[in-house]
Amino acid sequence: MSEHDANNELLVGFIDESVHAIQELPGLLNAFKTDSNNVEAVHSVFRTVHSIKGNAGFFSLTAIKKFAHSLENALDEVRNQRTPLTEELCRTLIEGIDSLDQLLHAVENQTHEETLSEADLKLLEQVAVLSKTKGADEDAAGDALIAELLEMADEMSAAGFPESLHWADRIRELGQLSAPAESTKQVSTPAELLPLEFTLGDVELTCSIRKLIELFIQSETESFDDDRSTALMELLSELKSCARNASDSALQATLEDAGRNFKAIYDSGIGVDGMLLSIIWEQLSPALEALKLQAPPEPDTPSPAIAHSAEAPEHDDEDAAQKKGANAKKTRFLRVNEESIDNFLDDVSSLFITCERLKDIQSRMTSSRELRELVEELRQVNISFNLQANRLQKSVVSLRRVPIRGMFSKFPRMARTLANSLDKKLDVQLAGEDLEVDKSLLEELDAPLTHMIRNVADHALELPADRKARGLNEVGNLWLSAEATRTHVLISIRDDGRGIDPDRLRRKAVQSGAISESYAERMSDQEAIELIFHPGLSTAEQVTEISGRGVGMDVVRTMVQENGGEIRVESTLGVGTSFTIEIPIRQAVLVIDGLLIHEGEERFVVPFDAVREVLDLPYEELKTAGGAPVVTLRGTTYAAISLAEMLDIPHESRQKSERLSAVLLTSKQGDACLMIDQVVGKRKVVVNSLQDILPDVRAIGGVAQLGGGELALVLSSSEIIRSLKR
Repeated sequence: MSEHDANNELLVGFIDESVHAIQELPGLLNAFKTDSNNVEAVHSVFRTVHSIKGNAGFFSLTAIKKFAHSLENALDEVRNQRTPLTEELCRTLIEGIDSLDQLLHAVENQTHEETLSEADLKLLEQVAVLSKTKGADEDAAGDALIAELLEMADEMSAAGFPESLHWADRIRELGQLSAPAESTKQVSTPAELLPLEFTLGDVELTCSIRKLIELFIQSETESFDDDRSTALMELLSELKSCARNASDSALQATLEDAGRNFKAIYDSGIGVDGMLLSIIWEQLSPALEALKLQAPPEPDTPSPAIAHSAEAPEHDDEDAAQKKGANAKKTRFLRVNEESIDNFLDDVSSLFITCERLKDIQSRMTSSRELRELVEELRQVNISFNLQANRLQKSVVSLRRVPIRGMFSKFPRMARTLANSLDKKLDVQLAGEDLEVDKSLLEELDAPLTHMIRNVADHALELPADRKARGLNEVGNLWLSAEATRTHVLISIRDDGRGIDPDRLRRKAVQSGAISESYAERMSDQEAIELIFHPGLSTAEQVTEISGRGVGMDVVRTMVQENGGEIRVESTLGVGTSFTIEIPIRQAVLVIDGLLIHEGEERFVVPFDAVREVLDLPYEELKTAGGAPVVTLRGTTYAAISLAEMLDIPHESRQKSERLSAVLLTSKQGDACLMIDQVVGKRKVVVNSLQDILPDVRAIGGVAQLGGGELALVLSSSEIIRSLKR
């Protein structure tokens, strides 16, 4: 791996871990605001921001380091109970955490700036005022003063004043362990110096310096324990002796200073972390760079032939690199749980054992006359193989699952930002973020949830004055949660806003021509509330950049239904609104138990979960009600539909003397009787999606692979029953 790739990998790891760690911070702050005894919550927030600051300094991300340091100062005041966490300070800190998250994503997208924007500086100033800490402009001066005081304390310690160590500790407490002020000179990172070779005069120092550099690199990902601290001090002492022997007084002084500073940090008991080591590194880096072995100078006048042969490949490589960079697509990654990988490997290993058993039986069958016993043994192996294949399929599916936290994490910031732009106040609570679902399902859910959360901030949430007039807290609430059943993912979006007015929706629907006035009068309140899903219907008083164009909830319902899901709404005027999305758990390839049926020459599979009963009826049981076919079973009447007529499959008319084969289907939308030619039996099948091939044929849920390479279409019971209702 090249030096550049190694640095990029470290940076990507830092951004990835920081973005995930930052997602929990708003919730922890709110937890401490609600219960001041929950001090671990605010300590956790402080540690996370402190770690981000230290690592940002290591990667020379000046803007992020400065921003995180200002937040850290405010959090330190709160955690030490010098400043109370008021609601205003809490909201400002959460806004600061959102901005820090955006700064980190800017690094990920390669759009970050070295300096903070005016908006960021203004936010930091507000944080400083509310927390009664020093402002951002005073920060650098304060850091420089602290560094100078630390240097004085170290000099006094070397001169024999033991109390100076106590002074150094107090200085660090006052400065919140700040690093010295930023140097105008760019400091090389440890990873940049690691591949180089180093000499001091005629003495080879590469081995010792590389060991020293590796300790600094390890400190960014691993705890810096006593053994590593001792090793670092020994290496500094060894290099100092080499400098003294070479009469390099400048290098000797630098190494002595670094050694004293590190010992002061180590003896103070505050703990050695990446940020504190970056202070030592900034002292050492210029001295180490001066020791790197210089490459021999190139000839002043190379011959044309040599120059051409040496430079042309370099030029070609540069062009190729540029072309590769221009055409490269962004690689997509899945965060996979280590336990899932282990289970997957175990399942794969067990398949090899089963394959060896099959080979053994095959060889014995060719030379044995006792075939009956071997056939039974082969049956047992086949059962074992089937179980192992199921486990292996589930293991592979689990590798595609990612926590829903990755999608949920962006919504609180989005909702708060939108509410602030509308002069509203909004708190967001998340639940069920650790639920794991297929990554492709998350991508499909992203757009519908974005629509709905924007609607909460724009429509459902009231202005602070209006909420106060109703006797409520001026800060509105949005609850976003996720849970799973065996077959579905349930996502709830709930608010405590104004609620949906069914009368107002009726009037709007009549005015727009969506429904007639007589029909509006007959509608129940729940039916009127569901008019929000009607295409082109909007309750907004005026068109804005956010809403009012009648595009939104109908799109949400369409997208949910395209993925086999349902969306429900419940609302009470003056109390709030709740939406529930229920959507099947998606898997790229799904193994299901199904009922194989025939209609004419075609084969179909009905998922076993959707089969309530298999029927064999006399023709007389098929009757009509209101012009539509129905079947009555044990006193209950069900709508009936012919599969051949629904899919326009050629078939012969059934005779009255014949008996009818049917399947009683069940779904969230109700039950219905599907009339078919023949029921074959239960089958375990592998289902692949046809969403991209047949997006408009909703009654077909996929294609199943049967034994012998045959294919069968998988029916969607929910869409069949929904079509009957329409």
